[in-house]
Amino acid sequence: MSTNCFHCGEDLPRKPILFDQKEFCCSGCKTVYQLLSDNNLGEYYNLESKPGTKPEGKDVYRFAFLNVDEIRKKFIDFEDDKHIHVTLYLPQIHCSSCIYLLENLSRIDPGVVSCQVDFAKRTARIVFNKNLLSFENLALLLDRIGYAPNFSSHKEVKRKRNFQYLYKLGVAGFAFGSIMLWTFPEYLGVSEDNPEFRNFTAYLSFLVSIPVLLYSANEYLISAYKTVRQGGINLDVPISIGIIALYYQSSYTIFSGEGPGYMDSFAGFIFFLLIGKWFQSKTYESLSFERDYTAYFPVAVTRIVDGKSEIVEIDQLKIGDTIQLRNEEVIPSDSILLSERTNLDYSFVTGESETISRLKNDFIYAGGRIKGDAVLLQVEKESSRSHLTQLWNEAASNKGKQQAPDKLSAYFLIAVLLIAGLAGSYHFLYNSASAVEIVVAVLIVACPCALALSKPFTYGNIMRQMGRKGLYLKNTSIIPSINQVQHIVFDKTGTLTKNDPETIQFIGDALSSSESTQIASLTNNSTHPLSQAISKYFLKTGSASEQEESSDFQEVSGQGIAGIIRGQQLKLGSASYVGFPERRKDEETASHVSIDGEYRGKFVFSSSIRDGVVEMIGQLKNRYNLHVLSGDQEKDRTLIEQMIPNSANIHFSCSPRDKSDYILNLQKNGDHVLMIGDGLNDAGALENADVGIAVSEDMFRFTPSSDAIITADRLAQLDRFLRLSNYASTVLRICYVFSLTYNIVGLSFAVSGNLTPLIAAILMPLSSITIVAVATFSTLFRRW
Repeated sequence: MSTNCFHCGEDLPRKPILFDQKEFCCSGCKTVYQLLSDNNLGEYYNLESKPGTKPEGKDVYRFAFLNVDEIRKKFIDFEDDKHIHVTLYLPQIHCSSCIYLLENLSRIDPGVVSCQVDFAKRTARIVFNKNLLSFENLALLLDRIGYAPNFSSHKEVKRKRNFQYLYKLGVAGFAFGSIMLWTFPEYLGVSEDNPEFRNFTAYLSFLVSIPVLLYSANEYLISAYKTVRQGGINLDVPISIGIIALYYQSSYTIFSGEGPGYMDSFAGFIFFLLIGKWFQSKTYESLSFERDYTAYFPVAVTRIVDGKSEIVEIDQLKIGDTIQLRNEEVIPSDSILLSERTNLDYSFVTGESETISRLKNDFIYAGGRIKGDAVLLQVEKESSRSHLTQLWNEAASNKGKQQAPDKLSAYFLIAVLLIAGLAGSYHFLYNSASAVEIVVAVLIVACPCALALSKPFTYGNIMRQMGRKGLYLKNTSIIPSINQVQHIVFDKTGTLTKNDPETIQFIGDALSSSESTQIASLTNNSTHPLSQAISKYFLKTGSASEQEESSDFQEVSGQGIAGIIRGQQLKLGSASYVGFPERRKDEETASHVSIDGEYRGKFVFSSSIRDGVVEMIGQLKNRYNLHVLSGDQEKDRTLIEQMIPNSANIHFSCSPRDKSDYILNLQKNGDHVLMIGDGLNDAGALENADVGIAVSEDMFRFTPSSDAIITADRLAQLDRFLRLSNYASTVLRICYVFSLTYNIVGLSFAVSGNLTPLIAAILMPLSSITIVAVATFSTLFRRW
């Protein structure tokens, strides 16, 4: 008969609760088991022995505060008419069975739509249907299954966890120093003349080593046990075998009266392992996407102060600030709508493209994209780049790009275990006293830490370097995708060419000051390069007065914009869009204008190639197949043909759909395509490409469908960026060669018996330090 609770593993009381031929310590554990069984989640108990967390079982009103709007809003990431998105801190998360249970919450309660667990942060991002499940009941559900949310700041919990790690390091360091001091006479042969003192210090060493084994080294042992139970293998498995073997051998030596054994090596081994772990944790912190990358993220917003507009980075927004957003711009922070009404697209958050309407004084969550007229908002929560970074990473995409798991470390560990077994068997036959020490040295010195660090640290450094230079990657997985590219497809307008307001010419009936103001106000709602060029044209010529509000603003991708100002219907765009296709008699890039159905003329744009682009194309054409797609007419064909060697790869009059189909056609033969566009008419093409880079003319542009953002003034350096990305492969190969060389040399010394476990424990973090140094200095001193 078991003496432990079937669910949580704690000791059973004298009268346990029986259910389904199993014993439970309390009704809470029984309830959780019943919930899982009723919802066909019994597999939870097969992941590991006694995986459950004991429910706290407090009163059902403990989460009633979540019914108060002022409080619940603090914990909600997003809310619409149907769903609520929350990110909850669940400190009880501790193993894979926790992940399995939480990510299957929808099978326990249909009100839960999805749950994604971040094991490292012990958080769960949960989406639930508020019509089926209240926030309070969600918290109670989590409490019932043993994962009560912590709604207080978990900074204190994290600080305690950091202190606990320091305590472990302190215990191991104290034991290491003490045992070294007590066994010092052993090294000099003094203890042989005094066996009583020798035995006393040996037993003292054993007592001091107990907390090192049970406290300082427990994370390695527990991790290895859980991994083996699930039929897997990780780095902690060979380390734990070494810990147990060394400790067993030393304990046997002590109690057989032969001396202190290797307790000094054991304590020092744990001490240096913990130092290595600390170093690796600091290394991964330096790779943190939110700490390093978002510092360069090019996102700003227009803030209104005393009736005047100014451009500020979103990190500078304060509660109460008034901001202005235009069509297609993303709301950077939770806000109150000051304009009369607006339409919003929350597809970046919900994955659904349905547009919703909001009225004046409505609360609006960050992440929505403005659809229509420019609006004014009052900031309710301070924003940050990391918030938009999260939207960028979570944006719905049909690419399905996933990296294959890296199996190199797993194969490496299996090989190490085989080598350790063979070396131990050989030395046991010839010198059994040193066999255990040799096995431990083999298991420790042959560490795949350096292999595991090579890729993330190399790519992380390259990504940071690119960010500092003006190319902002979504994540490090984009780098190997860039290195596989054979085709580069450019959009023309707003990418290869720029539209200077001084080169714009209006052809048609003379516009009155009132009409100029109306057109300038309408184009100011759009972020399209041509619209912005017209807006700047009126600002530069001074022919328009102050901006006026528009209504019913619409922007049709690849066609034009429309809106009502002063009761008059304005349209700008292609001749067919404004309703006068017969006016299209030329081949230049033009934006036609109609007011209340009357054709008034057209703005003609004289394109000019961006500075440095010709030289950049010259560098790229020898290594890539270059293509140009444009929605404009063929006026600039001669200009483009001077740069692009193959005229068959130059296409004009392309609709957004044409661009997307062109990308897909290039990919039919397995080729990889890099697309560079402005992120508006090119959104579909950017999403279909293997790598999509959106060109940002200013700091307002935020394109979640892209894989990267490049500032317009850095486009001419694209060839350098691609070479830097390719250089990452060279650095990675260097890191792999060093790591493998280190392991081969270290193994040769360990197998021959010329390496002690203590020295092996020192060498293991040193290999990781060297890899970090190689990756850092190789990228830092790379010539730009």
